[in-house]
Amino acid sequence: MKAIQSILVYLFTGANVATILLLWACCGSTYLHPSDFPRLGLLGLAFPFLLIPNILFVFFWLIFKVKRVWLPILGLLACFPFIRAYYPINWDSEVPDTTTLSILSYNTCGYGQGAAAPENSRQDCLAYIADSEADIICLQESGIQAELDKTMKAKGYEYNNSRELGIYSRLPILTVDTISIAPFKHFAQKAFLLDGQDTIMLLNLHLQSNKLSMKMKKAYRKALEQHESDSVRKELRPIIQLLGIALPRRAAQADTLSTIIEQWLPRPIILCGDFNDTPISYSHRLLTRHLTSAYSQSGHGVGFTFQEKGFPVRIDHILFSEDRWTSSQTRVDKSISCSDHYPILTKLAKKAP
Repeated sequence: MKAIQSILVYLFTGANVATILLLWACCGSTYLHPSDFPRLGLLGLAFPFLLIPNILFVFFWLIFKVKRVWLPILGLLACFPFIRAYYPINWDSEVPDTTTLSILSYNTCGYGQGAAAPENSRQDCLAYIADSEADIICLQESGIQAELDKTMKAKGYEYNNSRELGIYSRLPILTVDTISIAPFKHFAQKAFLLDGQDTIMLLNLHLQSNKLSMKMKKAYRKALEQHESDSVRKELRPIIQLLGIALPRRAAQADTLSTIIEQWLPRPIILCGDFNDTPISYSHRLLTRHLTSAYSQSGHGVGFTFQEKGFPVRIDHILFSEDRWTSSQTRVDKSISCSDHYPILTKLAKKAP
């Protein structure tokens, strides 16, 4: 009996070590440039599927062999910054009694044009934005909406729309430029806002889409619902192929943005947008090298911003200069569903000089 128990302990120890190494590989993949390792860059998508078993191993060893509990704990501690980025746990806090900026970032998906939404989704989406009262609003896949421009202007906003990107700001907008990498169209707006004596650089971005068709996503969801592993693998294959194509393009865009950020530092920066990448990715790690994620600092839980069934991910983010602000009440608002994304909101309180 003891021999069998010893064998089982060794087997489970080996399984635990394997999950730890794979979890570390997911984290390490964010340091590999996707242009050189496009498939390895996709390892970050497996992060939650490897995080859960490592957490379960903690309870397993506590029950069956407490001396081995250090193994999963050590594995998790080594990945703590990534765990916090993916699944932060923060207590609700009051907004500091200082000067604050409320920020809204929202991929509108053409104001519901591309989503399976009711006929009045466009009006609901426009009304949501107009009623948000956020100081800075960054929109992606938005286009020019004269109706919204008129409404926001009457509310005291300045604005700039450039095809699929839009900015509305209560702060004066000094200049706005678009950022692109040939041969791809522009993927970001770079605006300079006047905040008292400070000039804030605001980046509103929509990184390279994965170009997954509705037909492809529908087939994948159907395979998941039918619990057919062969069908899931079959439908997942072309999805992985497209992800592998888009990943290096997003990496190149993130590289360009990182250079722009470094050139503006230490002056204040706010970055909003649809990364099309999760918190465990090259682009997110690179852009948070000098900026802080509002959701990691003051959000709670996984906070999925993409609402299509079968694709639970948080790909919309708000980043900011932590030496200038602290975030509070960051949340994903699931009360509005006219787009295939949910908006993400935060409040930034200015730190004392």
